[in-house]
Amino acid sequence: MPRSPLRALVGGTRQMLAAQLFVSVVAVALAGWTLAVSNELMRERDRLRERVVQLEGELGARGIVVPAAPTVVPTRADGVYPAEIGLYEQASSDPGFDPRQIFSDLFAPPPVLRTLVVHARGERDAEAAQRLTEELRVDGELEVVVHVIALRDPHQSGYSYYDGRQSRHAASLVARFNDSARRAEIPQWSAQLRGTALPAQGEFTADRLDIILPPLPPAPAPALPTP
Repeated sequence: MPRSPLRALVGGTRQMLAAQLFVSVVAVALAGWTLAVSNELMRERDRLRERVVQLEGELGARGIVVPAAPTVVPTRADGVYPAEIGLYEQASSDPGFDPRQIFSDLFAPPPVLRTLVVHARGERDAEAAQRLTEELRVDGELEVVVHVIALRDPHQSGYSYYDGRQSRHAASLVARFNDSARRAEIPQWSAQLRGTALPAQGEFTADRLDIILPPLPPAPAPALPTP
C-alpha cells in the first residue's frame, strides 16, 4: 500500500525534531563541560594568587625584598633592520596607502640602487672595506658609505634591500663586492652572503642596499725580536 503524503510529512518532522533534540543535548553537554573547566581554572587561579601572597609574606618576614616586575619596552623589529646612520631623514615620512602607486609599481622597473651602506665591525675592518669599495665608487650614481659598528654587534652578517624587485640588482652588486674581496685575498668577505628583502621605511628606502660584513680575524701579533 503506497505511503500517504501526510504520513511522510509526519515522519520527516519527527526525524527533524529528533535531530534537533540530539544537537541540543550535545550543545548542553558541551556547555556544561566548558563551565566546569572554566570553574576549575578560576579556582586554580585563586589558589595561585593565595600562594603568591603567602610567599610574599614569608619573604617579607625574612627581610627579603621582592623585585618589581621588569618593564618591557617595545622596539621596532630589533635585529631585523641594519643600524641607522641618519641618511635622508627628511624623506622618512610615511606617504600613506596609495593603491594607484602600488598598482603602478607592479609593472614599473625597480628604482636604481643609488646608496650602498657597508657596515664593518671595527675601525680596522672599516679601513679594509673602504679599499674594497673603491671599485664600486667608479659608478657615478652609486654613493658608498662605510659605517663602523661594534665588533659584537648582534646583527647577522648578510645584505638587505628594501624593494622586492631589487633582488637581482642587489645580488649583482654584492657579487661585485665579493669579487673585490676575492682579489684582495679576504676570504671572510668573498663568501656568499644571505640576502633579505625588507619593507622600505624611514631612511631604508627602495634605492638603498645594506651589507653587514662578518668580522675579520685579528691582526697577527708582531714577531718577537730574536736574541
